[in-house]
Amino acid sequence: MKAIVRTGAAVLILLWAAGTATAQTTFATITGIATDPTGAVVPDVTVSVTHLATGIETKTISNSEGVYTIPQLREGVYRLRAGKTGFRDFVVQEIQLSARDYRRIDIRLVVGPVDTVIEVTGGVTLIETETARISDTRDFAQLRDLPLNTRQIWAHLALVPNVLQAATGSTIRFSGSRTNQSHWSIDGTTMSDGVTETQIGPLANYVESFQEIRIDAANNTAEFGTVGQVTMISKAGDNSFRGTLFDYYSTPWFRARNPFATERSTGVSHLPGGSAGGPVYLPRLYDGRNRTFFFTSYETYKSSLTSHHFSPTVPLAPWRQGDFSGLTTVVADPTNRQPFPGNRIPAARLNRTAVALQERFYPLPNFGDTSVLRSQNYRETRTRKEYDQYYFVMRMDHRFSEKDSLMGRFTRVDFTIEPFEGLLPTIGQGLVTRTNNAATVAYTHTFSPTVLNELRWGLATNDLPIFPPTRGKKMVEEFGLVGLAPDLPDVPGILTIGFAGLGLSGISQANFRSPGAANYLHNFQNHVSVFRGRHHMKFGANIARVEFNHYAADDALFGNLTFSTRYTGFPYADFLLGIPSTARRSFPPLRQDRLRYQYDFFYTDLFKLTPRLTLNYGLRYEYHPGWTEQNGYLSMFDIGSGKIVVKDGSLARVSPLFPKAYVDVIEAGKAGFPGGTILRTDRNNFAPRLAVAYRPWGDRTVIRSGVGIYFDVVPREANMAGVPFLVNEEPFTNPADNPAVILPRVFPAAGGAGPASVSLPAAVNPNLQIPYSMQYSLTVEHMRWNTGFRLSYIGTNTRQGDYAYNYNSPRPDEQLFIHKARPFPQYPGITYFTNGAGHQFHGLTVEAERRMARGLHFQSSWVWARDIGDLERGQSLENPFDRWRERSVWPDIPTHRFTTNWIYEIPFGKGRPFLSGAGRALDLAVGGWQISGIYSYYSGQFLTPLWTGPDPTGTAFTASATRPLVTIRPDHLRDANLPAGQRSLSRWFDTGAFAPPPIGRFGNSAKGVIKGPWVNVWHLGLFKSFQVTEQVRLRWELTATNAFNHPNYSNPGTNISQLAAVGVITGVGGVQGASTGDMPFERRFRMGVRLEW
Repeated sequence: MKAIVRTGAAVLILLWAAGTATAQTTFATITGIATDPTGAVVPDVTVSVTHLATGIETKTISNSEGVYTIPQLREGVYRLRAGKTGFRDFVVQEIQLSARDYRRIDIRLVVGPVDTVIEVTGGVTLIETETARISDTRDFAQLRDLPLNTRQIWAHLALVPNVLQAATGSTIRFSGSRTNQSHWSIDGTTMSDGVTETQIGPLANYVESFQEIRIDAANNTAEFGTVGQVTMISKAGDNSFRGTLFDYYSTPWFRARNPFATERSTGVSHLPGGSAGGPVYLPRLYDGRNRTFFFTSYETYKSSLTSHHFSPTVPLAPWRQGDFSGLTTVVADPTNRQPFPGNRIPAARLNRTAVALQERFYPLPNFGDTSVLRSQNYRETRTRKEYDQYYFVMRMDHRFSEKDSLMGRFTRVDFTIEPFEGLLPTIGQGLVTRTNNAATVAYTHTFSPTVLNELRWGLATNDLPIFPPTRGKKMVEEFGLVGLAPDLPDVPGILTIGFAGLGLSGISQANFRSPGAANYLHNFQNHVSVFRGRHHMKFGANIARVEFNHYAADDALFGNLTFSTRYTGFPYADFLLGIPSTARRSFPPLRQDRLRYQYDFFYTDLFKLTPRLTLNYGLRYEYHPGWTEQNGYLSMFDIGSGKIVVKDGSLARVSPLFPKAYVDVIEAGKAGFPGGTILRTDRNNFAPRLAVAYRPWGDRTVIRSGVGIYFDVVPREANMAGVPFLVNEEPFTNPADNPAVILPRVFPAAGGAGPASVSLPAAVNPNLQIPYSMQYSLTVEHMRWNTGFRLSYIGTNTRQGDYAYNYNSPRPDEQLFIHKARPFPQYPGITYFTNGAGHQFHGLTVEAERRMARGLHFQSSWVWARDIGDLERGQSLENPFDRWRERSVWPDIPTHRFTTNWIYEIPFGKGRPFLSGAGRALDLAVGGWQISGIYSYYSGQFLTPLWTGPDPTGTAFTASATRPLVTIRPDHLRDANLPAGQRSLSRWFDTGAFAPPPIGRFGNSAKGVIKGPWVNVWHLGLFKSFQVTEQVRLRWELTATNAFNHPNYSNPGTNISQLAAVGVITGVGGVQGASTGDMPFERRFRMGVRLEW
């Protein structure tokens, strides 16, 4: 016992000394109870399990309670043998373990001679009998054979019940989790980015190097910190030399035409690659069988020029000359408020800069009736290099002895992409180069049959340099723009132009405002397992070191203008006169060098109360200090003192352009805040977990339930590299009577309104808590006919979610903003972050899954769910005085979701039930065939109507008597959802069901009142295998996504002010999971050839 204490103390010292994100075990466990024919427990039974592919054997002995447990088993097929003098040996064959399986196999001994054997077959885990977690596992055969036409691991998440992609970005929701409540790992070490806690996608872009993926969507034990856990396991070598060579091919003739494009897409793509693995064997030098193994893979994606379809909405030909005679809208002269004669602006009055911008960026309409404004009235197809990607993996495994083993893996990804930027074909192409590295080293040691240790270190990097199509300084010189900040850097950028109340595509280059970003994550963990009686105890610690370097310019660095109806009554006429309604500019950004650490500790115990009842309880403690900025660029507005607080030692870094008399700036220590992070660290993050599993009628039925608390991983930070280290200004509202901004000027010469227009850093509740979620579930599972059936209820709620509102907002009423009282009348808006947001998810799941048996695998599930909440992390209130009006159905949780997938081996030919004795010619024709399929149906998203116009509430900042433009929810007059027979692509919902809000208040519409299009898609696959020799197989594949070419439409426009776009559907691709696996685009075939040995 003293040795254990010394070892534990040494491990803890090492953990605290190491700089390292969250990691977890990947090993499986086999446990059970040994009994005799009377049901009495049998101690001192020798139990061994052998990994059949490597020959590695692990042994233990049942304790005085008859309980045995063998942990730290890698995934694969095992044989278990148990024996004791006076009893027959008990053997279980073909036990298939997946990563993190907790498999129960009870040993039933029969009196008899030792040299006789009782033999049974183990098979796969169909139901979970020992824990409350709800999970799903995909092995390599499923990753390879399901027809998704992509080699990305992420595609398969869309097939898992309770897992789906969020409405925006690449984030995933697990059983109602928020977008930052998940963790991703490869071989037990993190591949989450550590910033948004989403995955570093390219590290899992190809499936050839992965043996399986495990998704835990509910009720994880205290070992794991988040609601959702995705664990990917790389392939490992074994005693056989195995390998593959392959190529996947697609051509334009394999693709249907996008219904919103004029022609089918072009481009030929190849995905060649190969893999090899086996024992390390050096003739006459080293024989690594049963001891040392390797695996390596190399995969690429190579494409020729591919199509990019542009379909923007552009101004009509007469408009370009100032001719608006075809409109019923009267176009007025802003100098006298009288209509222009004939609704035509004289050529001499057209602004030269505006005309130059028009000629540079806007082509003439060429699609549909070009005499009237219609959405997507311009179509053009251009070609570009899609992307080239290279993916390399190397893994080594070595077993020093029965007590010690070591694993190491290295992954590298390089890819280049040349995307078109913006909605207009005239913006141009950029260049993105990306490099990702990931490494894992895992060392396991067995101190005794009852004490084991697992040590892991990991690294993940993400380097993303970006090269733009347009550089801002060049555009400034080309168009002679004035009024921008001094000393503009030579970085990506463009003058951004938008239109309110029209629906024209704007001029923007939003994705290319940064030269790039890079983040680096170090991971370190140590876990100890102890077995005592009926207890399997586990405790450990995880440490993370996260570094994020970023240089991000605001989209107003080179000007940002919005044109509306303010001056002429028509937005494009305002543009031709060069008079914007709103103008923004920003100052050169600073490089951010962020750094944070996190420390996690846990204890968990799986306690077998009775042979049929298992209790799993545990406690997790998380200590997550806030971000620091290594250059000192950290700030916050303190609403208590009315001063800006900066990191200690950074006063000298305050920008010389910042108005010194405007607001006091003090260091954090003098203001009573932590000097390094400014925000105080939340130290009260204890996360208990409790679960039970009960088998009332033997091993075929289990009732499981669990409850637990899960904290967000990444804490809210103070402002990084912002005011007062640089200067930002509030949007300028151009006065209606005497506009101060007319192109080529993009901002007033004297600034917005003196110091009062200079933005302040956001204020943050200095005692901000880390949000947490509580999750609870009840599951009944039953196994019959080689199939597991599951009925689950899952509830997930988030409490103390952080959200924002304008602390310095006046109350909404009919008065103008400039006439109202505010807490800080000398300052503009002050964004304030605090706790209080939340949501409540309820989900009912019915699932049936059959693992591959007798040539058939299938999984079918139906999820009925509803999520009610107010704000996602960091979102802002529309009305700062009313958070309750934000409460609504969550937009991206479908009410109904049905998915099914299957793999079926046609039962003819050698090795199949029928015609197994067929000759070579007959077997060539009828043998080796396989089909697979996927079907997905989701009900639509819940969409929110919007309206853009002059602020009716008097709450938006402005320094003039002209009401600034805002985008808020409108009034809701009646149900906007049309009957199915009345919906069309040009009128998906009743746009007349909404109206602009009156002066004096916000609109009364709730969020999520419009039901969007659904997803209904089939994918099919056909496979044929040719047995070349006993060990070599050639395989041909043909897969089709959206095989029946059913159009799955994207969401319609919902801004009622955008007349050309509101209620109009302009694309396909679906609205749920389009980038993660449902693939609801036009039909696409892919053909593949694989040589396997």
